[in-house]
Amino acid sequence: MVDERVVSVKLEQIEQYHGELKAKQETLSRGEFLLSTTEQRAVERMFENAIQACADLAQHIATREFGFDGTTSKDAIRVLSREKIIDEETAKTLVAAIGFRNVLAHEYGHVDYEEVYETLQTSLSVYDTYSQQVAQWVTETS
Repeated sequence: MVDERVVSVKLEQIEQYHGELKAKQETLSRGEFLLSTTEQRAVERMFENAIQACADLAQHIATREFGFDGTTSKDAIRVLSREKIIDEETAKTLVAAIGFRNVLAHEYGHVDYEEVYETLQTSLSVYDTYSQQVAQWVTETS
């Protein structure tokens, strides 16, 4: 059984990090971003935090509710999709986001800051969608 406190904390974290990213999306121009190492590092960290909170929440639910014993965050996301907690498109986007986080966090290869900026501009809605779908599932199962 999921720990509702853990779920609540993780949903709050996702909302916080999403809000921080949204603020950068609205105020940071491409030129400013590409010229500022400080802004690049800040946005990278915001993405890492948001994606990790999503992954942690998926791991918690998949483990506690469905006996998931895997080790990868991507597989935990897939469990939530399989169990109809999140839709397939959200799962697909989050699995890709986890790969993106791995590149940022572990510097697998070169970080493409054009791609980071594009992701900032186009891919933030998944955090709201994920949070809403998980919150709805929690409400329905409580």
